[in-house]
Amino acid sequence: MRLFIAEKPAVANDIVKALGGNFTRHDGWFESDNAIVTNCFGHIIESQPPENYNPEYKAWKVETLPLRLYPVKYQPVESAAKQVKTILELIRRGDVTEIVHAGDPDDEGQLLVDEVLEYAGNTKPVKRVLINDNTLPAVKKALANLKDNR
Repeated sequence: MRLFIAEKPAVANDIVKALGGNFTRHDGWFESDNAIVTNCFGHIIESQPPENYNPEYKAWKVETLPLRLYPVKYQPVESAAKQVKTILELIRRGDVTEIVHAGDPDDEGQLLVDEVLEYAGNTKPVKRVLINDNTLPAVKKALANLKDNR
């Protein structure tokens, strides 16, 4: 089963239409016999505050510079916690064998979904779909031309 993760709800809807078939709408995703489509809505993952790396970083002091904030620690954006939980559950489903990254075809779109995959600790294969035009024929063409995510 393929899991499509779109950058935003409108793109998720376009993917569902382009895939065709009988999709059931759930709270935060769509599912058919062979595909699941879900979405982010902008940045749903953020870096943790500096004090989560080192308690000394809570108050700004020149002595603590430079801040050592690596490796990056992520957390869900508070307003998106429910959708992040949904996406993580979908990624971790046993019947999901491949993920399709459907972020916008720009640097920010790449980052949005990559952050979610990293936060999830994903180890499943990831393909990339580049949707430049949201018309049905263009989305179908893009879905027929998946590439490796990296």
